[in-house]
Amino acid sequence: MRSSIKIHFLIIINLLFYFSVFAQEIPENIKTELSEYENQIEKYKNENNTQQELGLLNKAAFLCWNNQLYSRSINHFKRVLELNEQSGNQNGILLSTNYIGMIYDETEDYNSAILYFSKGLNISKKLNDKKNITSALINISQSYQQLTNYDESNKSALEGVDIAKELNDLKLVRSFYGILANNYQNLGNSEKSIEYFDLFASIDKFLKKEEIKDIKQQSATEINKAQEEKKQTKERLDEQTDKLIETESSLAKVEEVSSEQKTQLELQESKIRAQAAQLKFERLVRNFLIYGFIAILIFSGVLILFYRKINTQKNKIEEQRDKLDLQNQKINSSIQYAQNIQRAILPVKNQIKNLFDSFIIYKPKDIVSGDFYWFTRLKDRAFLAAVDCTGHGVPGAFMSMIGSSLLNEIVLEKQVSEPSKILSLLDEKIIESLRQDETENNDGMDVCFISIDLKSNEIAFSGAKRPLFIFKNKTSEFNEIKGDRISIGGAKKDKKNETFNNHIIQTETGDILYLSSDGLTDQNNLERKRFGSNRLKEVILSSIAEPMDVQKEIIEKELNDFQRDEEQRDDITLIGIKIN
Repeated sequence: MRSSIKIHFLIIINLLFYFSVFAQEIPENIKTELSEYENQIEKYKNENNTQQELGLLNKAAFLCWNNQLYSRSINHFKRVLELNEQSGNQNGILLSTNYIGMIYDETEDYNSAILYFSKGLNISKKLNDKKNITSALINISQSYQQLTNYDESNKSALEGVDIAKELNDLKLVRSFYGILANNYQNLGNSEKSIEYFDLFASIDKFLKKEEIKDIKQQSATEINKAQEEKKQTKERLDEQTDKLIETESSLAKVEEVSSEQKTQLELQESKIRAQAAQLKFERLVRNFLIYGFIAILIFSGVLILFYRKINTQKNKIEEQRDKLDLQNQKINSSIQYAQNIQRAILPVKNQIKNLFDSFIIYKPKDIVSGDFYWFTRLKDRAFLAAVDCTGHGVPGAFMSMIGSSLLNEIVLEKQVSEPSKILSLLDEKIIESLRQDETENNDGMDVCFISIDLKSNEIAFSGAKRPLFIFKNKTSEFNEIKGDRISIGGAKKDKKNETFNNHIIQTETGDILYLSSDGLTDQNNLERKRFGSNRLKEVILSSIAEPMDVQKEIIEKELNDFQRDEEQRDDITLIGIKIN
């Protein structure tokens, strides 16, 4: 996040820069304009006309910034800063330092950016301008974050949280919590990261509820306004009706007079009768025109009414669509941030590669995944798991974060090393966390879990509805060891007395282990055929002599050729490790 000042000017800068981004050099008209500015600046400087010099310095600085002449832009802004310092213009000093800090940030000179953002922070503190204080703290915190100085970033973020709370600005509080969650994740403090992410998520959820409430209130206001317009239209229509009645009454009187005249004229000669006939014809024509005109008025009124109604509904629909688009963008942004957090809980691939020749295929169906893999090492024993949570997308991602956190607690904190006991404890804690004995919630996960004795190469495996595949190098046998037919999670009454079992396997150098979710084997093609376990075994056996990275490429190519344009059905995880 950046300060409100930075956001407004970066938007303007990006729009101006968009049309020249692919140009190889600055257009001649820009060079001419910049040269004119700088000549005028020199003139006013010699004349000691500070006001005119300041105005042109700002224009030249922004023109250089827009055209990526960062060094010249900084020089102009520094001259602006110098003039403002001479005149004691605190607001001018604050703006100048912020602009210089933003340019250094944009050019990735984060140390210089922090220097100027800190100057702005000191000025804002002197002015007791808490809004600009929080903006400066966000900029400083994120610049430290770019330098991977997460401790200093946290100091600024924590200071900003307190001030944002004083301002009762939940959006700022949410931004600081997001920074803290990311920093603690990078520092390896999962507990603190999850704590701040939970705070971030709860405020984000509250703000979205408030936005939805505002939309509903605006919709209600628009409905009331439309009803009031309808009422006013009806009143005007009633007035027109009264006028029509008066007109008809007048016409009736005219007809009475005409009838009397007709009676008198019928006593006259044929010439007089002809004149009466002419009068009758003219009356018919006049009545036709009057009623026709009235009909046209009524029809026009109805058309106008319908047009206004349709136009109003169209505007409302477009307004709601824009709001929904904005809301969808915000939701996608939140999900993208959740993806960063979820990826941060996954093991660093080098942790596994430092112990084993290995590969990992990890393809979420959506932005975030219901699959995850987990790895850790305790002394001379390594632990590895491939986990398939109920569902995919956001619901599955929440389950994956719960599962990863619980595995850390069971193995790292409680020092449980036997796979069957680990799965049993994981099962109990999932049921307890989701209160599945009290509710109808049956979400859970399927797990393939192994522990490896790094000295003897002895493998202990336990599975919850997931098998372990083993290729024996000496005998060239490819075996499948099935897991137990029970899942992690779900009400205890459905499991009766079932327990997880341990399988002990002695491996040798060159043996390869494969752990997976069911996403790859369940993937279908355009003909609705599943990839299947047999096809996976065949692909693995055909490439078993290849290095692990090459095996990964072959499996992914086979999957892509099989799937083609068919949508991915589920999250996909496949891990292969070779015993050294």
